[in-house]
Amino acid sequence: MKANTSRSILVGALLTIALSFVPYAQFLTYPVRLFVTFIHEGGHALAALLTGGLPVALGVSPDASGVTLTRGGLGAVINAAGYLGATLFGALMLAALRRGVAPKKLLAIMAASVALTLPLALFGLISAPGALFALVTGIPIALTLAVAAAKLGRPNQELLVGFLGVQCVLNAFYDLNTLFLLSAHTNVHTDAQNMQQATLIPAIVWAVLWMGTAIAILWSLVLRPMLRDLKPGRSI
Repeated sequence: MKANTSRSILVGALLTIALSFVPYAQFLTYPVRLFVTFIHEGGHALAALLTGGLPVALGVSPDASGVTLTRGGLGAVINAAGYLGATLFGALMLAALRRGVAPKKLLAIMAASVALTLPLALFGLISAPGALFALVTGIPIALTLAVAAAKLGRPNQELLVGFLGVQCVLNAFYDLNTLFLLSAHTNVHTDAQNMQQATLIPAIVWAVLWMGTAIAILWSLVLRPMLRDLKPGRSI
């Protein structure tokens, strides 16, 4: 079972790589990019709740950037929870798939994760840029994932979970790389800039720290176990 699901994860990774060479493939994967943004922003919201704060509004823009407005909580945890939250979410989905958790349940979790951000988008219609776009796109994304959980056969569900999990991880790394470049060369407002203002530690330090943490998450939860599973002669 672990070998089969590890292969599904590998197929998801290979499909992601293959799509990077297909002209205009970004238009095909645009809903997936938005899905990752919802997970990112949901990470900020969850971190606020877990540290005693309150998420009050959420928005997603057409360029797949997002914003989550919070009150209270621990700023250091909330700021880190977007990039690292998306990495951890994707890695946990892949690890759960590898360990035999039903892909139907994982797709339902993905659908619920998007759906739970939508009340914040509704609250944000007045105060958060991109709140209306978040509602317009988030509802069909959540419904599509719910339908996939209910209707697809298990092999296709495994492939979809593998693909979406890989997308969460790789898009988080892509965003962290962009964050590193922005922190090194500009003063664009980012989560790392928020941390710089709060701690006086340069934004680029936070970008590097978050990137290292993301690599550690990916290695410990996904890559090392998969390498064990795919080792020739290993009994599953």
